[in-house]
Amino acid sequence: MTSMKFHDNFSDFTSQAMDDGFDEVVQKDWAPDLSVKNHTHPFDVRVQVSAGQVQLSLASGTQTYGAGQSFFLERNVEHAEQYGPEGAHFWVARKL
Repeated sequence: MTSMKFHDNFSDFTSQAMDDGFDEVVQKDWAPDLSVKNHTHPFDVRVQVSAGQVQLSLASGTQTYGAGQSFFLERNVEHAEQYGPEGAHFWVARKL
């Protein structure tokens, strides 16, 4: 998991992700106080949090990300997610 460059808007985030070889870019909303148990994804993911907050828990530790922060997870990395009291809105790039 590494931090990524901040983007001012979804269009810039999308352009950079596509330039970097990502296949799909979407926006996702997460409910307040939602807990997602340990799971993996079959794709690499780059996320920028545009609103709200998420706490990611990995074997290496737990990190909280808020609006304006971003992260990258490689495919098949087990993690859990805990969303804050306002939920979260993400810009998500996926690389299959």
